[in-house]
Amino acid sequence: MRRAWVIAAIAIVAVLLVVSAGYYYLAVMKEEETLGYSSQDLVVPWASTVSPVNSSLPSGMSSVPIAVEETNLYWNITEDIYAGYGGALELWVENNNHGKLFVYSFGLKWVSGGSSSYYRNCSATIGPGERAELGLLIFGAPSTGSAEYQIIIKAAVSNVAGTQWYDAGALPSNSNSVTITSLAVPREQEVRYNVEQYYNRVNERVDYSVVSSPVAAIRAAYPGNYSVLQIAEAFTWMREKIEYVNEGTEDYWKTAQETLSSREGDCEDHAILLCSIIGALGGNARVNLIEDHAFPTVFVASTYADLLKVRASLASYYGLDASVFRMAYLQDSNGYWLVIDPTGFPYAGGLPAQSEPTSTSGSWTLLSSYLIALDATGQTYSRGLLNIL
Repeated sequence: MRRAWVIAAIAIVAVLLVVSAGYYYLAVMKEEETLGYSSQDLVVPWASTVSPVNSSLPSGMSSVPIAVEETNLYWNITEDIYAGYGGALELWVENNNHGKLFVYSFGLKWVSGGSSSYYRNCSATIGPGERAELGLLIFGAPSTGSAEYQIIIKAAVSNVAGTQWYDAGALPSNSNSVTITSLAVPREQEVRYNVEQYYNRVNERVDYSVVSSPVAAIRAAYPGNYSVLQIAEAFTWMREKIEYVNEGTEDYWKTAQETLSSREGDCEDHAILLCSIIGALGGNARVNLIEDHAFPTVFVASTYADLLKVRASLASYYGLDASVFRMAYLQDSNGYWLVIDPTGFPYAGGLPAQSEPTSTSGSWTLLSSYLIALDATGQTYSRGLLNIL
């Protein structure tokens, strides 16, 4: 099952249609009895925000130049970059100077195929010989074809004692080549909701009780009631702690406990564990099955006004302005379900693997003829009875 990343019962039938930027609408026709969550079960997370990044230069700035030695840049960038839409990357910096390095901004500049630049503020003080993550960048892209880009950091460097600083300005990487992909044509999917066979298979493996350790770590980082920031932190925890392993043709789905113990798994395993964590935090998550892939979503809003608050909260988590934050979600009659695919774009709300954007404004399509949405309740269904595991 492809990663989008480089270093990457009662059946309810519906049609999946793109209707606006950033999401799909699930035109679900419900029957009287359904498995999974009722509308009363759905919890809207608290949408608080993190204070903006303070990128002010250190005190002790001097006009006397301080030599900048070798500084290494490392980044993960999305496997496909789309014309007019772009992609995303995460950046790390290794400081090989004799003094400290303070990075206050970084970005991507197209040096051929276009001349646009995309920057964001950051605030990272890196000691000699140390390496630090600067964060997420969401960037646009020129038209299709071959293009070259540079990663650029803007930084100040200190003397050995750390008492004087000099603003070295822009420090670019070498040029890197990439092929810009065209936007996709929207595809329709047959949507089925909580199909008993798959619903039971997922929920036999979802277990809220075994994820106390990651839940404690997430709540330590972002205390309080269930929140959007906790969702983003859960996504980050998954990407940092659980390795993606392609199991090939083997169709074995691990339990949440098995994936937690082995610290590795394929897309189904990632989805089941992350849904278990979301459930234990107090939220509502789904495992979504498509051709050659599975990815999780989480219920975040019942109204569009609340969805905008979710966007602002997520953008603040990543230190970004909400105006540049592209957010992928599904919509059904109950509201909005945020995509949280650890094997897709590298942030909560990024495109899932096995999907592509269809417009520069953010609309997207699944590379699948079907979608089976399964509520991760931790309960199974048998002969008209729901069994709590």
